Amino acid sequence: MNNQNQHLKIWAGLITLYIIWGSTYLGIRFVVESFPPMLISGFRFFLAGFTLLVFSILTKKYQKPSRKMIVTNILSGFFLLTLSNGFFTIAAKWMPSSYSALFSALGPVILVILLWIFEGEKPQKKVVFGAFLGIIGVGILMSLKSLAIDGYENYYVKGILTLFGAVLFWNVGVVIVKKANITEYHATQLAGTQMILGGLLSLGISFIIGDFDKLNLHQVTPKAAWAFAYLLTFGSIIGFLVFSWLSKVASPTLVATYTYVNPLVAMFLGWLLAGEKLHPLMIVSGAIIITAVILITSVSRRS
Repeated sequence: MNNQNQHLKIWAGLITLYIIWGSTYLGIRFVVESFPPMLISGFRFFLAGFTLLVFSILTKKYQKPSRKMIVTNILSGFFLLTLSNGFFTIAAKWMPSSYSALFSALGPVILVILLWIFEGEKPQKKVVFGAFLGIIGVGILMSLKSLAIDGYENYYVKGILTLFGAVLFWNVGVVIVKKANITEYHATQLAGTQMILGGLLSLGISFIIGDFDKLNLHQVTPKAAWAFAYLLTFGSIIGFLVFSWLSKVASPTLVATYTYVNPLVAMFLGWLLAGEKLHPLMIVSGAIIITAVILITSVSRRS
């Protein structure tokens, strides 16, 4: 009976994670309708990081940070949050949320290439084939200029380059974290510190590029305000806590399924709540990309 209850809890956690992280792409699209992208991204992660850090202190998981831990979190926060999430947020003004979600699924393909170049981890033939499939899928996706948000068709190429930069920077951050191998700290302290530092760097860039002058709170729509609250509480805090719990009680194979379920959730919600187009070739592209991700992650987990 206990095993059955645990099994149900794990699946409830997985479904929660699918919905929360799959819906963040649409939440970001709604947020940037009223807020400067880099500015709101900075506020989101600073506040979420502060909350997680307080949580680690209250639960007595906090340890005195080492110099290595702080430097690693500055670098990883810069690449994972300031650059990657910042670029995803910027692209949300021009590209549909479902498009961004599918593009983000390219992450494992980029990671394989980076680890091959910088770590000398030569991929297996199955992984190379998966990477090749992923590139084909993205190539099909890039051909669909008609999917750009109405009025932003001229930003389509810029949007693609921004999304590619977001995925690239995310995986550079992943490599930094992997090389640092900091395992002695609790996940809430590590994530909290990373989010605070990444958020502060985003806010610093926002100040330099004049985002604070562009912010007009009187023009913020209720939809954008609720979307920000959702991204902060669910997307950054609750989503992370659920993921952290699942990582301890479920197999890595099962937890990693969010990588290819999230884009499907994003596509459905974008179509349902924002009227985003679902081009047949987009569905084909999504199927190819997700197949590539499954091939790559299955080999990575076994090794």
